[in-house]
Amino acid sequence: MSQLKTTLSFTFSVCALSVALYSHFTHSPVLSSTSDVQSAENVSLQGHSEQYTPVEAGSLVQKQQHIEQLEEQVRYLQERVLELENRTFSAPPEALEDSVLAILEKKEQKERAAHRQSNPVYGFYEDLPDDYEMRLKTDPEYADKLSRQLQQKVLDESLPVIDRLSAMGQLQMNMYVLNRTQMDTMSYDTVDAVIKISRGQYDDKLRVQALDVVAQTPVVDARIARSLLDIVEKEDNDYMRATAAEGLMSQYYQANDEQYPGLKRQLANDILKLYDNDIDNQVYNLMQRMIGDEDLLEQIRKDANK
Repeated sequence: MSQLKTTLSFTFSVCALSVALYSHFTHSPVLSSTSDVQSAENVSLQGHSEQYTPVEAGSLVQKQQHIEQLEEQVRYLQERVLELENRTFSAPPEALEDSVLAILEKKEQKERAAHRQSNPVYGFYEDLPDDYEMRLKTDPEYADKLSRQLQQKVLDESLPVIDRLSAMGQLQMNMYVLNRTQMDTMSYDTVDAVIKISRGQYDDKLRVQALDVVAQTPVVDARIARSLLDIVEKEDNDYMRATAAEGLMSQYYQANDEQYPGLKRQLANDILKLYDNDIDNQVYNLMQRMIGDEDLLEQIRKDANK
C-alpha cells in the first residue's frame, strides 16, 4: 500500500511539472525549442541586432536552460513512476491477497462495533462462533457454565451498562435455544438488575432496550410486577409506559394459583387500578388497549375478587 501511495505521489509530481511546462510554453513570450531560439539568435545576428540587446539574448538562453532542466526532471520522474509501478504489480499474489483481506477484516470490525453500539442488547450475536447453538444443545456443562458467567455479568454493577445488557440478551437467547421457560440463572435478581437499569440515569436508548429485554420475562414475581406497575404510573416516556403495561399483563397471564398463591389476584387488582384510573386518561387509554375486550376485563374482575 505504501508503494502505491508513493507511485501516486510521483504521478502527481509529474502532472504538476507538466502543467508548469504547459503554462510556461503557452504563456511565456519565449520560443519553445532550442532550434527556435537558435533561429532567433541567427536572425538577430544577420541583421536585426538592433532589436535585441545582449541582456535580452542572455535572458533567452537562461530561460531555455530552465526549460531543459524542467524537461529533465519530468523524464526522471516518469522513469521513477515506471519503476515503482513495476515493483508494485510484481508483488506476489499472496501479499496482495493478504492486504485485501486485512482491509476487509478492518471494515467488518468497524461494522460490528457500530452494530453493538446501536443495539447493545443483541450486539453480541455478531461474535458468536458458528457452532454456538449446537454446542449449547449438546454440551450441558458448557451451557450451564456460560449461563452462570452471563448472570454474573448482568449483576456486576462495575461493568459498563452496554456489557450488562448484552449479557442479559445472550442469557435470554440461550433459554430460547434450549427451549426452556425457567433457568436458575434467570432469577428475580437478574431481571431486577436490568429493570433498575431501565430506571437509572442513562440515555433513553439504553433505558428503553433494558425494559424491552425484561418486559416479557418468564420470571414471575410480585416484586417484578410492582416495578412494572410503578413504571406505568410514573414514567414520562410513553413507549416505556406501554412496554411496562405489556409486561404487567404478561405477569398476569403467567401467574397461576398453584405455583404462585395469591399472585394472580394481586396482579388483577393492580391492572384494574390502572384501568379504573379517572385522573390520568393516558393510563386509562393504555390499559384499555392492553385488555382489548370485555371478556378479558370481566375475567380480570373475577380474579381480583377471589
